[in-house]
Amino acid sequence: MIKNPPTNPVFLLLFLLFKIIPLTMAQNTTIFPIDVGVVVDLDTRFGKMGLTCINMALSDFYASHAHYNTRLVLHTRNSTGDVVVAAACR
Repeated sequence: MIKNPPTNPVFLLLFLLFKIIPLTMAQNTTIFPIDVGVVVDLDTRFGKMGLTCINMALSDFYASHAHYNTRLVLHTRNSTGDVVVAAACR
């Protein structure tokens, strides 16, 4: 007959505490927005597709990395095919 060694109740209590404490800690849900300017020619199909790809990439990234506190906020401007307008966007 194999005898089980006695379980130390202090060890058991510490083990349970270290398993439960991370579950009860408050999560920091403060979001820090990061403003990013995007200048594309929205009059062309390529510009619309590029902006759509950027938005999908951001959406996919934050779907798989929800624990990140920073969020990119896109500010889009239409360059209307004019490089001077694109350079002057703020």
